[in-house]
Formats: sequence, C-alpha cells, structure tokens
Amino acid sequence: MSHALKVAMVKGPATVFVKGACHVLASDVSGQTVKVRAGKALPFEPNDRWCKLQARLGYGARIWWADPKVAGTSMWRSVAEQIYAITAGKKTTTKVMLIGDTDTGKSTLAIYLANMAISRGLVPIVIDGDIGQGDLAPPTAIGAAVLSKQVVDLRDVNINNNLFEFLGSISPIGFEGLIAKKLRSLLDRSGPVADICIINTDGYVRNDGLQYKAMIAEELHPDVIICLGEDVLLLLLDMLKIKSYQILYASPSSQAYKSRLERLSRRRDQFLRYVGNGSYTVNLSQVKFDYMNNFLLQSNLLQPPIKQLEPENITGMFVGLGSKGNVLGFGVIRNVSPGNCILQIQTAINSFDTIHLSNIRLSSDKIMEVRIT
Repeated sequence: MSHALKVAMVKGPATVFVKGACHVLASDVSGQTVKVRAGKALPFEPNDRWCKLQARLGYGARIWWADPKVAGTSMWRSVAEQIYAITAGKKTTTKVMLIGDTDTGKSTLAIYLANMAISRGLVPIVIDGDIGQGDLAPPTAIGAAVLSKQVVDLRDVNINNNLFEFLGSISPIGFEGLIAKKLRSLLDRSGPVADICIINTDGYVRNDGLQYKAMIAEELHPDVIICLGEDVLLLLLDMLKIKSYQILYASPSSQAYKSRLERLSRRRDQFLRYVGNGSYTVNLSQVKFDYMNNFLLQSNLLQPPIKQLEPENITGMFVGLGSKGNVLGFGVIRNVSPGNCILQIQTAINSFDTIHLSNIRLSSDKIMEVRIT
C-alpha cells in the first residue's frame, strides 16, 4: 500500500515491513521491520510516494491512513523547533514538562522530542511520571532512562539501565505531593548527564488534576511546559499566570485512544515484565519495610498496623526492592512465614535491604488493588 503525504497509522499487535524511505516519530525505519505492541498506535510517515508498507495484523489490530494535521509528527514540528532553539542557548539541562488529558499523545510526543534530540547530537533523558500507565517503570512506580539511540516505543529501552522511584499506588489521588518529590529525585539523579530532560506526566488534569500539575511544576521548575489540548492550556495559563514558565501549545493526537480492556492488559504486562521468574528467600531480620515513605518495623508483621502488612494482603503483593535508598527492581511476595521470619519473593533481584509495599496484589488471573480504609 502507498499514499503520498498521508500518515499510515498502525495499531498493534502488528508487524510492519517498510519498503522505502519512512520515519516513525523522527526515527528512520527505512527498509526495516517494525513491531507495534498491542494497544499501541504508531504513525508511519513515508518520505515519498514510492514508500510501501506491508502489515501483518494480530487480533484487534488495524491500519488506516490519517491526515497529518491530526496524526504523525508534522503537527508538532514547530514546537520541537522552539524547544531545541532554547536548548541550543543553554549550558545546563533544558527541562521540558508535558501536560495533557488521557489519550492526547503525551508519551508519543515525548518519544518524538527525544528522537529529535538524538538526531541533533544531544543526549535526552525521559522521566515517565505516570504511576498507572507508565512506559519506563511498572505501575506503582515512576522511571527515567537516558536514550542512547532512537526508539519508536519507550518499552524498547533496556530496563536494566532505568532509574526508579516507588510510590505503591496506581492512582495519583491522595499522593500528589509524594509524586512531585519522587519526580524531583529522579530529575536530580538523572538530569546532570543530559542536554534535555523530557518529563511526561499522567492524564489526571480534571477536577484537582491541574493543581497537582502546578505542584509538580513548582517542584521541578521546568524551562518549558507543553500543553496538549486547548482547554488544559487555558486553565493552566490562568493557574500559572503569575509564574515565569514558558508555556507552549501542542495539538493533541486524535489517534491515541485506548480501551479500558487494552489499558488493563497493558498494565498487567508491565507488572509481569518487571518481576522476572527468579525466586528469593529473605530473613525478615535482614530487611526493612517502607510504605509511602514511612518505614515500618519487621515486628509489625505479627501485629500489622496497616492493611498492607496483613497476611491475606501481603501475599501476592507487588513490591519494590531497594538498597541504600535506591529502588533496584521489583517482585511479588509469594509466601510469608512471620513465625519463621521468612519471606519468599518472586524477583530477578537477589540483594536488597528494603521492601517497598504497595496497594496492589497480583493473582494468577487478574490485578487486584488493595485499598486502605
């Protein structure tokens, strides 16, 4: 199939064979085979009318041609040029914060800006602040990664090189201040090695969501805030009118919608991707427990002060595993024996001194959130 000047949108699961010159999110995929994950929609932008795409579509996948005014990257080119004009004149890391409603294309724009940076010889870092649907960390956590090469999906980045912070919830409501501080920590840990740091945020902008985003901006002090969506832009401008932030508008992508089922499936895949298949047994006397930045004594397992430590809740719980103040990886608690002071964890990590508790338990057939009453 071939169309001039149109954007070929491919929603996965799919495998696309590119014959000719073509780009995806500013990454050159000419003559390559590109895999599109389930639920993900990627814009294939042919360089000329001789480019042809052949797609092998899986269940639920589809392909269609879209107007570049509402899909692809041409609608974001002027914003990218403004960002890199600012970066060229700075000796320190340029911090760019993305704000927009759910399914407006924030993650897609983050990849595009990072790929553009690499094409200009710059070093980009992406910080993913979505604790429910992030690409660089499992749900309940946020992640950051230095991109050394162009990608079409942040989940293609090697997770062994990522930096993590653990929250323990898949919803930001009630934890807004803690998320802002965790984002600050990731910025401080990763920012010095980059020319540009792209901070992607979650889609919580309704009700008190923009106040939460303003809190993040206060914590991070970004050089530029990019708003996807006019309604968000107007509200944010009013909220931050006395501040000195440079705020840019970017058109939202009309092709980013994900169904509830796709979101749940993607969330489960992200959980399992970070757990691994190993098994580790730890003596309770050798670790400490943390819940939402509050450390708990091991003896609390005998008389739990919170629901996260009750035996029926802690078994199957998704946890973060840390050492010396840093989160190294993740796991699932499979068995607890308080009387024997033994804890068995499914994980790829074999050395840690802290177990970060969450509100999430994983069962064999579904994800179940444990809520505090």
